[in-house]
Amino acid sequence: MHWDVAETDASRHLGTVASRTRVTLTTIRESSADIDAAAAAWAARVDRGPLSDQDQAALEAWAAQDPRRAGAYAKALAVNAHLDRAAGLGADFAPASHPTAKAADRRRLLATGGLLAAASVVGAVGYAALSLRGRVTTAKGDIRRAPLEDGSAVTLNTDTTIRAAFDGKMRRVDLLRGEALFDVAKDPARPFVVVAGDVRVRAVGTSFTVRTHDDGQVGVIVREGVVEVWRGAEGKPVRLSAEHAVQVATAGALVPTTVGSAAVDRAMAWRQGQIDLDGLTLGQAADEFARYSDRRIVIDDPAVAKLKMTGLFSASDPDGFAKAAALSLGLRATTEADGVRLSRG
Repeated sequence: MHWDVAETDASRHLGTVASRTRVTLTTIRESSADIDAAAAAWAARVDRGPLSDQDQAALEAWAAQDPRRAGAYAKALAVNAHLDRAAGLGADFAPASHPTAKAADRRRLLATGGLLAAASVVGAVGYAALSLRGRVTTAKGDIRRAPLEDGSAVTLNTDTTIRAAFDGKMRRVDLLRGEALFDVAKDPARPFVVVAGDVRVRAVGTSFTVRTHDDGQVGVIVREGVVEVWRGAEGKPVRLSAEHAVQVATAGALVPTTVGSAAVDRAMAWRQGQIDLDGLTLGQAADEFARYSDRRIVIDDPAVAKLKMTGLFSASDPDGFAKAAALSLGLRATTEADGVRLSRG
């Protein structure tokens, strides 16, 4: 994108809005138009690169003064994220003719529009741009989006660590732990490779997620484009196209599965601050919530842990999920100091 003039105007307007805000705080309520303008200016600054410590503090102070500001800033960043993804897929990418876009274009635009507003529950101003010179980590419950130097972008889920190393021959990102969404800019001369333990994922221009699991497995889901996945230095690559996934264990064949656009959206619901529990037991659901919150869901009874409950739930509300599960499955939810206990009623 060309931001020089736009950002200059936006930055100038940001100063005007900020000055006006200081006055209106004691007189009338700041208008939504002023908030949206200031949010767009902040988003433009963030899109250009990492903020200084002083600017980051100013952004957080600005957002904290009015709950509407965080939502407006989130929406402005979501628009930028959508434009970045389109640019990253290359000039020859035709969204209208893409199979996934045909099936879910409206739904994805709506999801993208609400992405950061919902995620603000998880990490208030967590989508500021990050420097990828070395290692970057998100705290538990935080979600961050970072532009990469080649025009790609990465969104880090909760408790995730990555390390980027780009040179003239390869664009490499090590996923040391956690889960991340990669929106890759096309550059056939420099493959984009994500390394997660012994697993390699190679792309040219595409959008996909990679997640490491405690048991050593690595999951890959492709939203757009095509990637190649293999295990070990001499492994045979397996190709995955859009709406396909593979779970790579420490041994055994790599078997891609078709998941469909709806399942892809659910699997990436974490970008909206939600957890998809489709197909998970209560025990597995408790483990998922533990990724986002220090409040634990404790289940002592193995039979209760094997029960299932489907749906999308707020990642930041394990107590709310436990109470919903208790009501739906005839269980008892007992609130404790550090969490909630599920047991038979």
